Amino acid sequence: MEGLEKEAILYYAEHPYEFCIDFLDLKPVSIEKEEWLKLSDEEKLKKNGEIIRDKEITWQQRDFLNVIPKALRDNKKVAVKAGHGVGKTTCESWLIIWFIFTRPHVKIPCTAPTREGLFDVLWSELSKWHSRFKFKDSLEWTKTHFYNKKYPETWFASARTSNKPENMQGFHADHLLFIVDEASGVAQEILEAVEGSQTQTGSLIIYLGNPTQISGGLFDAFNSKRNFYYTFTFNSEESPLVKPNYYRELGAKYGKDSDVYRVRVLGDFPKAEPDTLISLSRVEKAVNNDIEPPIIGEYNIVEIGVDVARFGDDETSIYSRHNNFIREEGFLRKRDLMYVVGEVVRVIRKYNNKMVLVNIDDSGLGGGVTDRLRELVKQGVIKAQIFPVNNGTKAKDEDNYVNCVTEMWDFMKDYIVDARLPNDNDLIAQLSTRKYTIDSKGRMMIEPKKELKKRHLRSPDRADGSILTLRSLIYGTRMNRSRAYAC
Repeated sequence: MEGLEKEAILYYAEHPYEFCIDFLDLKPVSIEKEEWLKLSDEEKLKKNGEIIRDKEITWQQRDFLNVIPKALRDNKKVAVKAGHGVGKTTCESWLIIWFIFTRPHVKIPCTAPTREGLFDVLWSELSKWHSRFKFKDSLEWTKTHFYNKKYPETWFASARTSNKPENMQGFHADHLLFIVDEASGVAQEILEAVEGSQTQTGSLIIYLGNPTQISGGLFDAFNSKRNFYYTFTFNSEESPLVKPNYYRELGAKYGKDSDVYRVRVLGDFPKAEPDTLISLSRVEKAVNNDIEPPIIGEYNIVEIGVDVARFGDDETSIYSRHNNFIREEGFLRKRDLMYVVGEVVRVIRKYNNKMVLVNIDDSGLGGGVTDRLRELVKQGVIKAQIFPVNNGTKAKDEDNYVNCVTEMWDFMKDYIVDARLPNDNDLIAQLSTRKYTIDSKGRMMIEPKKELKKRHLRSPDRADGSILTLRSLIYGTRMNRSRAYAC
């Protein structure tokens, strides 16, 4: 590569940490794990600001970078499970630039389970660091490729979604690097295609991601296949890049023993407690399902779910569903009922000329929203069908469910297998922390909200709002005038 003497290239090929400091305008690690953990929250916040401002490498990133040459020599793979905000994607970008600059005619296939995760996150981050690279003029970044300008066909990194095994096949080079981002969400057949590429010295596979699944390639790397990997855990509590209030708030909301905290903060695999109705791994998979947002003109029916807040700390949540895609439409706190009605009307009008079904949690304050919306329909102000849903009423399948709300939650568990959910911490946590019991008649019963409160968990407003969008899939679209049996 032009710009450096051969001896320098050989040195940096074995020293990625030093390469990043010398050519990516980064500063060395200024604080080690033991020192960081001794700091108070105020000291951590101050240090966090300094590290981000000065573009320092963290000890987690340094240790990961330094093992890469060793992994290449030892013909081992590398796996990183991480909490949120620890600089994992940034580190991947540094690694791509280092590998493509210090070796000839490399190929670096990069993949992730969703287009957003690959192009909007990893590839966007790569563009940012390419612009800061000292020898950036020798390399070209495009929306799908990053390559040596002189040899674009044989010396490149490419972004390919992991929806087809053939996307990961056919790569051959003396220097081959596979980067699998959010590896927990990548299907096993895709990982098998990736594994099949590592047939020679000079090739390396790296798995990175939040450890959301208790099966698959990332899980195996830390368990049954551990001997074939160098492994790292990037704990958010231990990262100088993460502000303490992030993990303290998450711990206060859902408990430090919850799967949400384990995965999104500690970087550990979920426990998957047997009495949890919807596992965190299933919810996370639905967040990462590679389903394109539907275009408004391409469908005829939209179903809206509205969970109306009852108390000061609760929130009104509004979601919409189009086939197997659920969208956030809005969240409201401490607003009167007429304001809530106005927001629902806004969402209805957004889907003008569609058949709009509006499902409202009709218990408590929700009844007022139902009445006003029905009045607006009669007056011709809006066009929609308004369905009150009383969660305490009988289930359609009375032999297996105590009530309507349990039936809908259990339906959600199966629905999300082939659906796409919003990537929202609160929604993910609420869906994956609610438990269930079986009564003396063998029927399932969802954990009552008062029991959630005893576990110091908030009302699952977002989960309920999203689940309300499924009402017609269970109970049909025929209007039921009785509030006593609204489901």
